[in-house]
Order: sequence, then structure tokens, then C-alpha cells
Amino acid sequence: MNRFLIRAMATASAFALPVAAQGQDLASRPAPESAERDAETTYRMLVALIDEMVAEGLITRDRADALIARAESGASNTRMADAGNLAPPAPGATGPDVPPAAATPPNAGQVPPARSDSLPGTPAAAGGAIRVSSTQPDVPADLKVDWTRGAPVFSSRDGTFSFKPRGRILADMQTTGGSDYDPRNITTSTLRQFRFGAQGTIGEHLFFQFEADFRRNQTEVNNTFVGYRQRFGKVEADVRIGSLLVDRGLDVATAAPSNPFITLNVDSLALAPRGGVFIMGAAARASGPNWHASLALHGDRIDADLIQSDNRILVSRAHLNPLLGDSGTIHIGGWAYDEALPGEDAAVDVDTLIAGALNANVRVETPALTGVDGSRAFGVELGAFRGPLYLYGEYGERHLRRGPVATFGDATYKALSIAGGWWITGERVPYQSRSGTFVAPRVFDPLLGGENAGLGAFELVGRYERVDHGDVPQGGTGDAITVGLNWHMTNYFRLMFDLRHWRTDNLTGPYVGEDSGNTLAARAEVSF
Repeated sequence: MNRFLIRAMATASAFALPVAAQGQDLASRPAPESAERDAETTYRMLVALIDEMVAEGLITRDRADALIARAESGASNTRMADAGNLAPPAPGATGPDVPPAAATPPNAGQVPPARSDSLPGTPAAAGGAIRVSSTQPDVPADLKVDWTRGAPVFSSRDGTFSFKPRGRILADMQTTGGSDYDPRNITTSTLRQFRFGAQGTIGEHLFFQFEADFRRNQTEVNNTFVGYRQRFGKVEADVRIGSLLVDRGLDVATAAPSNPFITLNVDSLALAPRGGVFIMGAAARASGPNWHASLALHGDRIDADLIQSDNRILVSRAHLNPLLGDSGTIHIGGWAYDEALPGEDAAVDVDTLIAGALNANVRVETPALTGVDGSRAFGVELGAFRGPLYLYGEYGERHLRRGPVATFGDATYKALSIAGGWWITGERVPYQSRSGTFVAPRVFDPLLGGENAGLGAFELVGRYERVDHGDVPQGGTGDAITVGLNWHMTNYFRLMFDLRHWRTDNLTGPYVGEDSGNTLAARAEVSF
């Protein structure tokens, strides 16, 4: 309680200064406007302190209202006295020694309303009460603001409500050279992602999130949903409905600002269902300290045409950490989905980018297949993490189902990715065991300025990828080796550099035959 007494005494002393200054020479006193602003600021501090004492159980609400009423009454009398001191001399009086005219405040002897809707130094309202200016509302005493997550998190002190802005800017550039085909040797740049949104909670169980992406001067709704969560001991469970990220593999389930590489791996691209990455649907999830499982039913993208039935995609993913602790972590996971496509002439066209997302000319090509009834896909995940080191791999296949009018035989897409990294500055691998994904790092010495500013964190990464569409009619193959360096200036700001050597062998498309080249990519990124 001592800390409240000290703060109360200091605030009360500051609040009393206008009264003590009443006997000062008028020429030495502050301007009325300045005094009013100071008194208003001090008053708000006092009200917030009293409300905080009520929240801590140190005083009752009735006692708090009485204290506020007493402060308002004293301030009102001080204001009226100041008005009298500044009044012009009576007619016929000359010189500075003439006493001021006496003034009797119209509300003398009355107690103003016991709440923070009246302030000293503000214009008098009807009935003699002094009102708060509408341009400077009271700051709620139960509001808590947390800046440790990259953006302000506003929440009530009891945790019932919360609201956090979300956003990210991913500015990318890449240049390619060495290809035998000149159109592949290009330099490009774009805002890969420019997202803004928010997330929040309502009560103990309800939560929501919305995000819109404005990249390439087009608006696209991404991760936007409402949900309900419940805890059962150490198990957390939730259900969410809306435009959802498909939980399909470690790499694609990791948010872009937490991915060690500029571009998603080929498993995420080559094995995606026709709807893509963010698809309308409903998902149920459950997780424990070292596992998670999800089951979702998806339809189409939010901007799909409304002239036919949606796709139907049933997808599930799970992971387990049989070893989790300071001695190391083992990640074992898998996913699978079953996809049904509407109509008899549905088409599937899979062309996998192999040199990064900013060069559409470097792809592993396959022809469009029509008469597809649907597809089934699966993937396996295996990873090991220890201190600043990590290694993980993914392999998956997607098998198309032939419809009654299909003209192709079997069609299977295959993809493999093996990646690893080393946090040179010693940070622990930012792996989340409840979701089986990477998350934002905790940089030891962030580059924030000041005398004790560090240089941030440095992460060295490498990856091998292979795409094999040889089981698809006229399908091509390709592979790539990537090395990269990430400079994490803070937990939420980083620069990324990837150098990739790629190779393609296509049987169809504009660039047939074997070809190879090198691509250098860079990214400046901020996320919160």
C-alpha cells in the first residue's frame, strides 16, 4: 500500500499548487489556459490513481467517490476565486492595490456529482457543475497496454477483453541469371505482402481475427475468422470459422514472418489443393504441451465464383514431440487431405515455381489436366532442434482422381524438401511445440538504439528441394539448392538474403529441356 500513498501524496501536492498560488502576485502566476491544462492533467492522474486503489481493494467505491467529490469541490472554489482575482477593478478605483471585487460562486456549499465528469478549470455547465471537455475523454483506469509483442495490446486488467493490431510489410527483390533462355534472366521487385488487421478476445472463450492484404494494389482477405476456445487442464481446444490458413505441413503452417526462407518450400506449392492456402471453412484444433491435432472442412477461396458448388476439402494434420526440452526437441508430424471438385470437366494445372516467387518464367511445368474428379494428398514431417541448431524435412504426394470424361491415366505430383539452420548469435530455435510450427524469435541483443544497443541476431540457413512430376503426362522435374543469411534486427524486423541455384527439365511449356541458373533474392520485413 505504501506505493499508493506515495503516489497519492505526490499527486495531491501537484493538485494543490493552484490553491497555493492564489496569494501570489498576478504577474508571476501562469496564464489561465496553462493553469487549466495543468490542473486537468493532474486531476486525471488523481482519478486514475483512486480507481486503481479501488481495483486493488485498498478503498471502497463509496470512499473513492467521496474523495473525488471533495477534490472537485475544492477545485471549483479555487476556480471561482481565481475568476474573482482576475476581475477588473471596481468603477472609480485606480492602482494595483485596490482589492478585487468579492464574488460568490453560484454553487457555493453544494457538492458536485461524485464522478470524473467534472473538472477544475473548464467552462461551467448548466446547474453550476464544471464539465469535462469532450475532446479529452478520461483514460479508463482498467485499461492495460502491453508493448512487448511488437504492437500495442489493449486489454482490460481482468483479461476479459483484448485487442491487438496486426500487420506486416514484406518488400522483396530478386534477380536471376545464367539461364539459357533470356526471358528467364530478369530482375523484379514488389511488395510481396502488405497486410493489416487485428485480433482480439471477448470474455474467456470467444476470439476473432481479420487480415486484409493490399499487395500489388489489390485487396485480398486472408486469415479472417471468429472462434470459440476452451481449456481442459493442459489441453487447449478451439473451433474457428471463416477464411482459414490450411493446416498442411510445417512450412506452410508457419507464418511468413517466421519462416526461415523468403519463399515457401516446394511441398507447400506443388501439393496445394485447388483452393490454395487461405480457404473458407471450419476447423477444430486441440493441443497439449508437446502435440497438436486439427481437422478442417474447407470450400473455396473467399472470392470464388458463386455459379457452382464449392470444392470440398477435408484436411487433417497432427504432430508429436516425443522429445522436448533443453536437451533437444524431436518433431514428428503428418497431414492428409481428400478433395472433391464440382462438375465433370474440372481442371488441375500445377506449375511449380522453383526460382522464387518473383520469377514466373522459372517453373516446373505440367499440362492442364481436365476431367478431374478430385485428389488425395499426404505428407510426412520430421525435424530435430537443439539450442541454436535445427534440421527438418518434408515429403508429400498428391494423386489426382479421374472423372468419367478424363483422358489421362494416373497422375501423381511429388515434392521433397530438407532444410536446416544455425542461429550464429546463439538464440534458441523459435519452435512452438503446441502448433508444430516456427514462431517469432527472441533476439538477445536487438538493434534498438541507445548506449546498450546490440547488433541483433544472425541466422544462417540452407535448403534442398526437388519437384518430381514425372508421373503426370508430360510432367517435368526440377530441383534447387538455397543458402541464406537472415539479420534479425529485432523480434519483428529483419533483412533476408537467399542465393539459389536451380535446375529444370520440362517436357512442355515455353522452356523445354534442361536449363539451370542462379537467383539472388532479398527482403526487408517488419511484422507485428
